[in-house]
Amino acid sequence: MTRALPFISVVVPAHNRPTQLGALLSAIAEQSYPTAAFEVLVCDDGSNPALAELIPFRHAAFSLRFLRRPQAGPAAARNRGLNESRGTIVAFTDDDCLPDPAWLESIAEAFADPNTFAVHGPVRSSCPPIEFFVHSLSLGPEQGVATANFAARKECLLALDGFDATFEAPYFEDEDLARRLEERYGEIAWSDGMVVEHPPRKIGWSQAWRAATYWHWLPYFRRRHPEAWSGALPGVYRRIVLKTTLLLLGAAPVLGAPGVFFFSWAVLFAWQARRLKSLLSLAMQHGWRIDFPPQMAFLALEWLLDYRRAWSAWQGRDVQMKPQGDIETELGF
Repeated sequence: MTRALPFISVVVPAHNRPTQLGALLSAIAEQSYPTAAFEVLVCDDGSNPALAELIPFRHAAFSLRFLRRPQAGPAAARNRGLNESRGTIVAFTDDDCLPDPAWLESIAEAFADPNTFAVHGPVRSSCPPIEFFVHSLSLGPEQGVATANFAARKECLLALDGFDATFEAPYFEDEDLARRLEERYGEIAWSDGMVVEHPPRKIGWSQAWRAATYWHWLPYFRRRHPEAWSGALPGVYRRIVLKTTLLLLGAAPVLGAPGVFFFSWAVLFAWQARRLKSLLSLAMQHGWRIDFPPQMAFLALEWLLDYRRAWSAWQGRDVQMKPQGDIETELGF
């Protein structure tokens, strides 16, 4: 007897990346899974212009819907897709990812086990994440759960009210959901065949600065999950104290201590030189042509990002959970 295929809803939060979204939809069009057995919901998080006006997939072979609302972050966007999905299984990926042709088929195989409530799989990139050079994502079974490649039974997601839309930026919201699922249902399953590619892309200072502001939600995340994220913020504080001390010593030769002046600047130079060597070596190994002047500027100013992270975390110390009902009413769904 042939097993009935589950209907899968693919939810994609998207914001102002029509080219990458078009590539994602092309990859989904190549899925080995029957087109009648899945749908795609693109949750447009306030793009300007609307993504539905830019993407030539209005008559795709698979069911495709664009859901547009004012920008509120990827967590709220995914919840919109979850609420309007028709599948018993909801799969998540991002608008800058490329699922393998067997992605949906592998998801269906994982859920053939009635004990599977959620599953995640490999996220692969041709280049590792290189701060200030390359944004990419490479994840294995021991490196956390990311919504770039994740699926769960809809009933389990709804039982937890979906993603916590208090996280208004693309940080922490997927790890928060994964931890809450595991607290209630047990360990999330892993599937080697459920593969998603995350193409690397070059990043600049403005993107790095914006990402530093996402630490605004770190104190809230730590209150919800005290066992997690123990080393990130203390590491930022240690770097701030050390570099600030060295900079103050190096800027104060008038104190009559030339030895201290030269020592402080020598340590700072060695610190930056070691960082530059390791980053450039890694970048060159993977075929990236580095624009050296901007990268040198990044390395000289990277300590400012630690100040921005610390200040953002301090500003977010009083963040409180937003009731899901209030968010849905505010966004109109």
